Amino acid sequence: MLGVTSSTIWYVDAIEPLTVLQGTPPDREAARQLAAALHPGLDVAYLGDEQLSDAVKPEPGEVVVGCSPGVAVVRTGEGLPPTPSTLVEHWIRPTGAAHTYLSSSTTHMAAGSWGAFAHWENDELKRSFSATPVHIIEDLGLPQVWERPYWAGERPAPPVMDVLPDPQTLPFDPGAFAEAAPAAWLGDSLDPSSITVCRFAVHPPGQVPESVRRAREKLRAEQARAEQVQAEAAARPPRRSLFARLFRRES
Repeated sequence: MLGVTSSTIWYVDAIEPLTVLQGTPPDREAARQLAAALHPGLDVAYLGDEQLSDAVKPEPGEVVVGCSPGVAVVRTGEGLPPTPSTLVEHWIRPTGAAHTYLSSSTTHMAAGSWGAFAHWENDELKRSFSATPVHIIEDLGLPQVWERPYWAGERPAPPVMDVLPDPQTLPFDPGAFAEAAPAAWLGDSLDPSSITVCRFAVHPPGQVPESVRRAREKLRAEQARAEQVQAEAAARPPRRSLFARLFRRES
C-alpha cells in the first residue's frame, strides 16, 4: 500500500506483555537476530536505541525492533501487503510466539486514511481487516469485542468541510481503527514512550548505507571523548582531602 506510515507487529507469549516490555531493558542481540530473520540474505547493522513513540516512520532500509522475554515488537516503513492475510510466512511467527498482531496505517488526511490489522494464533489467522474510508479490502474472521464501538458508529471520522460524504463511507476512519487495535490486544496502558527499541539498518552485503557510516562516526566520536576525559582525569594530580590539608597546616 503506497504511503504507508508504518506497520507494527507484536509477537507475544507473555501473559502481561506490557509489564515485560516496560519493565525490562531491550535485548539488543535478540533484536538483531530477529531483524536478520525477517530480512534473510541481508546484513543488519545496529544504529542506536530510541523510544517506540519516536520511531513513527522508519526510514527506507531501516527497521525498529524491541525484544524482551516473551514479547517482541517490530516496526517497519516497508510496504506490507494491503491484505494482511497474504503477509509472507516468515514474518508471521519468526519467534515462535503463540500470538502475532499486526497494525498498519497511512498518514491521516482530511478524507480519511487506510488501515489494516490482523491477529494470528499459532500460525492460524483469526482476524484480518483492511479498508480505505469507502472500500473494505479484506474482512476475515469474527469481529472482536473491542471493534463494536467502531462498527456502531460511536467512533466516527471527523467530517470534511464542504465535501458531501460518499454513500459507502465507513462509520469510522480505518487508520484510527487499526491504530486502536494494539491497545485492545495488549492493554489500555500501552505507552510507546515507555518502550525502548533498537533501530537497525538492513542492507545487501557490501553496500553499507550512509546511516551506518554516520552511526559508526558518532560511536567513534563518543569513544574519543570518553578517552579524552579519562586521560584528563588521570593527568590531574590527586586532590587531598580537607582533613589531610588541615592536618598538614596545623603541623
